[in-house]
Amino acid sequence: MQSLALDVRGRLEGAVVEGSAGVRYHLRELYGEGGQGWVFRARYDDPDGFWVVVKVLRPEGVQTDALDRFLREAEVLRLLGAMPTPNPNIVRFYDHGVAVIETARHGEARLPFTVLEFVDGQTLARVIEAHGGFGLPIARVRRIMKQVARALHTVHTHRIVHRDLKPSNILLTQAQGQEVAKVTDFGLVKLPELSAQRTATVAGASLGYAPPEQYEMGNRRVCPQTDVFAFAAILYEALSGSEAYPFRPGDNPLRVVARMLSDERPSLARVSATLPRELRERPDLAQALDVEIARATSPDPALRHASIRELWERVEPLLLDATVRTPVVIPDEVSFEGVAAFSAPPAPLAEWRVAGRAMTGERLRAAVFSADGKSLVAVGAHGLYRFQGGAWSSVHLPAGVDARFVRGLARMPSGDLLLYGDAGLAVVQAASGQSERLAVPDRDVTLLGAWADEHGVALVGERLSRPVGVLVELPTRGGPRVHTVDGTSRLHAVARLAVGSLLVCGTHGALVEVDSAGQRAIAWARTGHLYAVAAATDGGAYAVGSGGHALRISPPTVLPGLSVPPTATLEAVQTTRDLACVVVDGQGLAWAAGGQARLCARRGNVWSRVVIDGSWQGQILAVWRREGSVIVLGEDGLVVQGTGIA
Repeated sequence: MQSLALDVRGRLEGAVVEGSAGVRYHLRELYGEGGQGWVFRARYDDPDGFWVVVKVLRPEGVQTDALDRFLREAEVLRLLGAMPTPNPNIVRFYDHGVAVIETARHGEARLPFTVLEFVDGQTLARVIEAHGGFGLPIARVRRIMKQVARALHTVHTHRIVHRDLKPSNILLTQAQGQEVAKVTDFGLVKLPELSAQRTATVAGASLGYAPPEQYEMGNRRVCPQTDVFAFAAILYEALSGSEAYPFRPGDNPLRVVARMLSDERPSLARVSATLPRELRERPDLAQALDVEIARATSPDPALRHASIRELWERVEPLLLDATVRTPVVIPDEVSFEGVAAFSAPPAPLAEWRVAGRAMTGERLRAAVFSADGKSLVAVGAHGLYRFQGGAWSSVHLPAGVDARFVRGLARMPSGDLLLYGDAGLAVVQAASGQSERLAVPDRDVTLLGAWADEHGVALVGERLSRPVGVLVELPTRGGPRVHTVDGTSRLHAVARLAVGSLLVCGTHGALVEVDSAGQRAIAWARTGHLYAVAAATDGGAYAVGSGGHALRISPPTVLPGLSVPPTATLEAVQTTRDLACVVVDGQGLAWAAGGQARLCARRGNVWSRVVIDGSWQGQILAVWRREGSVIVLGEDGLVVQGTGIA
């Protein structure tokens, strides 16, 4: 069989093969090979046509199981490439066919092949290796891994698991002056080797990147969390310059798997000397990244992040924070005596009680209260839920909507529920269960924030094809409008000001007013990222974000022949934790909440911390307050109520 393979490989170089639609591919030099096949550079449809890659199954692979797998995976790539908006971070599928090769001693050989996009560049593995054991710059890691996360998200939405994600399967190239990452090798040229001692693959899994469940008989626990593990291992390697679970020549592969099952998780804090400067100077961020990497590389897939999106949403803000120089702030533990701006220390509520117990096996990502605060609706990785009467219950999702792709919730003026998220998803669901999809004209967007009032619906987020913020207006009267907002890679929130214009905020401190006349940025120091915005009762707004940033935005002034834009003032806050939620209660008081159970109430121009029971340190998703009673929802589903605050 070996002699046949050598004979066929030699005859393929320079051969012409024909695809399923009659297109001819002119094979040139051998570009690479694996246990299952060969990879050739080729010309498309003409000896001087554009370059493509042709992957050919080896003769010994043309057996029932291997052939079925090869054709099935070709169909996967065809499916991904046939989407209305193909993901630019997945190597594109062009064609497939069967190459007929006449050999001198073995007769005719019929070998299936696939035709893929040719990526002129290098692998992430080589880029990491070229840095000589040191991590890549933070900005580059974020740019590359964000694109990989997008590719995996697309793959997972089609219920496909890559199973072989590693740095050598991430190709880096240049397009219009920007670095582009492309995920390739969905198992097409990988077969289990006969001897685990001679290779870095066992059962078709790449040691150091494939989690323990890939080595189990039948691979029954392989799921999207399998790729979450590999993604986290690659992230660690890109930041530190060293492998999360190294495999050296001569090592026993089973020892690598054993380390995954029993050893401590990879830790950036333990290899701080090789981290990029931005992380060395911010050990708090390195430790926060370690928390996410440890969870993502858990031996049990059920304990990892529910999706690649959830992992990235937790990691990216940390990477962004490492690239932003934040001002000196007063830490939580400081004594405020004698400081005029902080005339009083944080004051606890008179009484806290648990109004609803935490969920088991669920992590909520967004929630919205009813107008009277008697109920709330939340969405998590596994479904939509309602909290009412002290208990959680499941809520049926609109037809065709998957909870995994819902990013946020909002209330329509009627009280109906607005769900929004991936690929331009925007659906209104009534209490009766009836639903209506909103006509978002652009599917190349992920929607992360919303505002709904009598004027219509405004949605903000990010464009999938390139890192830029997007605002989608769906007015009650007139057609939809889509705005691109430069200077930010992602918009997180939107609110309407009293004069009718929209205020949007996002990463890199983006704060922009948008109206019929266009866009105008609202100046401030931009020393952090802004995650939430709420309209104030006087026509202005409040915005909060990373590191405890809180801004007061003045109302815009409109006089005959004169328009004075709003101004933003950075206010004092008694926390340095990220704030991701801001609301204005019925008395006009502003409340902000975020990480590690941080809750702040605005008094004058100071956001004073309100201490919740110290035993709970979860992320706060939503706050509701009226007449001295405050209700707080955590991401774990815990609902606590406090009374006795003026």
